[in-house]
Amino acid sequence: MKKRMINDEELIINLNDKYYVVNEYTYNLLQHYYSCKDLEELAKKLNLSLRKTRKIYTNLKEEIDNVDYYDNNIDLDFPLKLQWKVTNKCNLKCAHCYLGELTNKELSAEELMKIATKIANSNIMEVTITGGEALLVKSLPDIVKLLIDSEISVNIFTNAVLLDKFEKELSEKMGYSPTSKLNFFISVDGLEETHNKIRGNGTFEKTMNNIKLVVSKGYKVTTNTVLSMINHLDVPALYEYLNNIGVYKIQISNLIASGNASKDMLLTKELKDEFLVNLKAVLARMDNGRKLLYAEMPDDGYQSDVYIVDKDNKTYLQKEDWKCSAGIGKATIDYNGEVYCCPFMKTLPLGNLVKKELHEVWGCSNRFEFLKEIAINNKNSRVCIAAKEYGEF
Repeated sequence: MKKRMINDEELIINLNDKYYVVNEYTYNLLQHYYSCKDLEELAKKLNLSLRKTRKIYTNLKEEIDNVDYYDNNIDLDFPLKLQWKVTNKCNLKCAHCYLGELTNKELSAEELMKIATKIANSNIMEVTITGGEALLVKSLPDIVKLLIDSEISVNIFTNAVLLDKFEKELSEKMGYSPTSKLNFFISVDGLEETHNKIRGNGTFEKTMNNIKLVVSKGYKVTTNTVLSMINHLDVPALYEYLNNIGVYKIQISNLIASGNASKDMLLTKELKDEFLVNLKAVLARMDNGRKLLYAEMPDDGYQSDVYIVDKDNKTYLQKEDWKCSAGIGKATIDYNGEVYCCPFMKTLPLGNLVKKELHEVWGCSNRFEFLKEIAINNKNSRVCIAAKEYGEF
């Protein structure tokens, strides 16, 4: 269980892919629990009655799950998560790419490793690596090894065309396949004909072969499909296909009408309703949506329907009050080393990580200006401004 100190009394832990603020006593209780899990055995270990032990852990769960506590009490002097765009180069030219025309630039291997070292020596707990196409960076296996060796969880977003080569090189460098410390998020935009239409001829076969390869080695793979006019008819059947080859989670995301993607690629309300009917039919037949991650754009109340099909055939799991953590617990490093709170809002840069230390960048006055700006724009909510600007808000 990873932990990072916030102050003398509190620390942040990562538990089951979620972050919690606890004190040292609570952390030790959780360590006991997750190393044991049998309450009777745990009661003996703590020299307490079974009843008291059960009460302690019931109260503990209620406390760490209290959302109000986190909203009112977290003020971090370091980011928990970083999104790092390691390159602006890409080996594909996707029809819906919100980045548009790329400059094909990236830092040198030495500069990238300099940034990686600063991250490794920080309190950061999770790094998401993106591009362009991240796997084009030749030094990426060395970077990922350094981060994992520093107990930092790593996610890589990729089109997976080069995934077999990368995974082989990383495993050779580490001496094992780091399946519990590295997750892959892979773009799949339709069945073969549609995917190839969006991403280029032959890409579907390469991507699927490499997904099957890393799944067979034990890695968790989450796929992402950008819903558009081009592929909406494919997505329900694609869900079934991906489920059958062992994909861990299947994410469907909304199109961002920017870059190569235009607003006429967005689904109409009628087509989206039809899509959801077809998707629900597949989910109900297969796994009741346990692998599905799909949320609509937030509505005027800053809520979004999180679609899932349960045993009672409800069409959403909950109304999600999603809150953006940009500038609060998360920052973005661009391909040139510049750091921003949000990859879509670059008017308030925090500094360049090649030249500055991470604590200098995070403490930059522009971060607080950014937080003020989004508070004003969002009526003190933290809904995604990019979703409002580029989506169908």
